[in-house]
Amino acid sequence: MIVALIIACAIPSAKSQQDRVPIRIGWQLATSTQGQIVEVLKRTSLLDRLGLDPTFVPFSYGEPEVNAALAGGLDVMFSSGQSVNNVLANGGKWKVLSRLHFVPAALMVPPESPIKEIKDLRGKTVACTFGTIGHREATLNEQAAGLDPDKDVKNVDMDILEIQKLVGAGGREKWGKFDAVAVWEPDISLFQTDGSARLLSSHRAIYLVSVSDKFIANHRQAAIQFLEAVAQSWGFFNRFRDRVNQWYIDDSQFGFTSAVLNSAAKEDPNFDAKSLSDIDLSVNDEAYRILDTGAKWSHDHGYTQSLVPIRKAVDPTLLAEARKRIAAGQFEKPQVILPSTREVALQDESGDFLGGIPLWGIFLLQVLFTLGSVEAGQWLGIRRARLPEHESEAAVGAVSGAVLALLAFVLALTFGAAASRFDLRRDALMGDVNAIQTTYMRAGLVPDPHRTLTRSLLRDYVEVRMNMGDVYGDPEQLRALRARTTAITNMIWIQAEGLAAKDTNDINALFSEGITDMVEYQNKRIAFGANFRIPTFVWQILVLSSCISMFVMGFQFGLSGKRSFPAQLALVLTFALVIQLIYDLDSPGKGFIHLNQQPMIDLYQSLSK
Repeated sequence: MIVALIIACAIPSAKSQQDRVPIRIGWQLATSTQGQIVEVLKRTSLLDRLGLDPTFVPFSYGEPEVNAALAGGLDVMFSSGQSVNNVLANGGKWKVLSRLHFVPAALMVPPESPIKEIKDLRGKTVACTFGTIGHREATLNEQAAGLDPDKDVKNVDMDILEIQKLVGAGGREKWGKFDAVAVWEPDISLFQTDGSARLLSSHRAIYLVSVSDKFIANHRQAAIQFLEAVAQSWGFFNRFRDRVNQWYIDDSQFGFTSAVLNSAAKEDPNFDAKSLSDIDLSVNDEAYRILDTGAKWSHDHGYTQSLVPIRKAVDPTLLAEARKRIAAGQFEKPQVILPSTREVALQDESGDFLGGIPLWGIFLLQVLFTLGSVEAGQWLGIRRARLPEHESEAAVGAVSGAVLALLAFVLALTFGAAASRFDLRRDALMGDVNAIQTTYMRAGLVPDPHRTLTRSLLRDYVEVRMNMGDVYGDPEQLRALRARTTAITNMIWIQAEGLAAKDTNDINALFSEGITDMVEYQNKRIAFGANFRIPTFVWQILVLSSCISMFVMGFQFGLSGKRSFPAQLALVLTFALVIQLIYDLDSPGKGFIHLNQQPMIDLYQSLSK
């Protein structure tokens, strides 16, 4: 009966897992507010609760995303209307389901450029990513100013990420050979904020949520639920702007700030939405005008063979159903299921409250805590002994013995954990030594100059790592040591790549394997030495257990009226010393217990001969 019940409970769970819908979402790294919406979808439970299993596929700009969509590699596109137009023009079967956000595209010039108006671009060079809203902004404004974009202005194709580097490199009147750039948000706000560029012209563009016809046909309900998640992502972003902005900043590594991203996001009306019902993702009349302009521009500039009726690709019915569900539903607050590495690191740092206390301080605090517990227990025991009816000494003695036995058990477990980590650090050290020596010997099998360069780098590598055991407790020194070892490892790996480019024989494969073994043990030594420690909660339990044990023992002394301060002090000091020993074992590089680095020293001396 029980087995049948278990099976019956398991069947719906398995079916639920089978019913989950995989969904591939293409997005563009260098675009906000798209970036923030993607971060919310990626890092919260919104899609998971709706039964969607997302895969986020990043692109630097529209053209590669269009190619992926046409090849069937995406189910959803977060992209400009320009990219959607190109997909449809090339035979892609897609539907535009909603607006994602409005975003400005702009022409920008160096802050002290003599260019004041668009007409001043005659004979100038403009960097723009061809086929994008930036390219469209540049050419349309040039035409409006009476210039021929193909003759009067030299528009040069450049990836948006390269444009960021170009402007970031600086220039007051000119950026190398370029006089202007065509960009979009958040680059516009970034360049204006840091004073690296000046706005010449700006025009509003639109980013859309598009879904393939195939996905809609197979998973119509999932497409509706995805639109719900997009709306909720806007709501989450409006409530936690700084946190979401930081997610995007950490992921993109483009040098944006939260203020810059908020400035860029203000372009969309949803930025000021106070509730989920206020969020409007509809493709309105303004959006249609922008899409019509983009479609005509693509046709006029040869990106499409015919004028694409993009209005026919807009399907508002799914968004209408999603809005009904949003209006009728009570949604749970999204939970963050994928915190950023920055947040995880901050949590780990905040949890190690003992990290800033010196070892002698740990010992002194433990003595004070336990001795104070004994005194408090004895004070209470003396008061209870004066009462006509009080606890018997035998009963309290039995409890005291049991509590002390449990404390000894906890101490033994904690000591075992600290000792096992010490053994792991020792084994990782020996593995590191063996891996380096093996790689050094295998380097003798490869031809020069790779042999000589590798062996020289390995000697430097060993010299850097000889004092690793002494810096685990110093984050700054450890960070510097890791940077140096990583740099040397990368240089050694370049030698392996050079050999592989010439010949992929067994000797070169063995040589490469030795390098990967070195990296493995390098990571193990860092993990076992600096990261894997006895959890703070265990220390709290251990300290609390010792205080309770000492209190019960003091209570027994108070009841009996037979106090022996030297005996009490001896017991307290013994417990404090044992805890000190455990903490020292678990704190490499900080206390009196050090892992002998002689094997690494011997290796260095051997390699130096």
